[in-house]
Amino acid sequence: MQRSLYFTLFISLLSDFSCYAQPRNESGVEAAMKKYDRLILKTNADSIAMLYSPDGELGNVATGRDSIRNFLNRFNNYKVLMQESKTSFITINRDTAFQTGIYRQKVIIPSGDTVLVKGIFNAKWIWTKNVWEIKRMDTQPSN
Repeated sequence: MQRSLYFTLFISLLSDFSCYAQPRNESGVEAAMKKYDRLILKTNADSIAMLYSPDGELGNVATGRDSIRNFLNRFNNYKVLMQESKTSFITINRDTAFQTGIYRQKVIIPSGDTVLVKGIFNAKWIWTKNVWEIKRMDTQPSN
C-alpha cells in the first residue's frame, strides 16, 4: 500500500515537472500555447502574465508583465467556459518562433449572456531559460 502511494506521488511530481520542460522546437511552442489556453480557461491573470517575457506585449493594450496582469484583472467578472487554439503554422528562427492560428472562446459576460468569440491569433515567442515566453500576442476577431 505504502509503495503504491510513493509511486503515485513520484508519477505526480514527474508530470508536474514535465509540464515546465519545453523542447526548443515546434512541439515546444505548441505545448506553450496549450498551457496559455489552460490558463485563459482558468482566468488566472498572474499565471498568464508570467508566460510573457518581462517586456512582452499583449497586442497594443499592455506591455510588461505588470501591465498585462492589470489589464487581465479587468476581466475577473467574466467566466471562460471554453478556450481553444489551433495552430496553422509555426516557424522558428534561432531563439524566436512565430505562430499563427485560429482561436475560439466561449465566455459568460457580466450581464449573464454567453458569447462566442473566434478569430486569428499571431504569437511571437522567444526562447529564454529553457522555456518559450510570449514576446507579443495579437488577436483579430472574425465572424
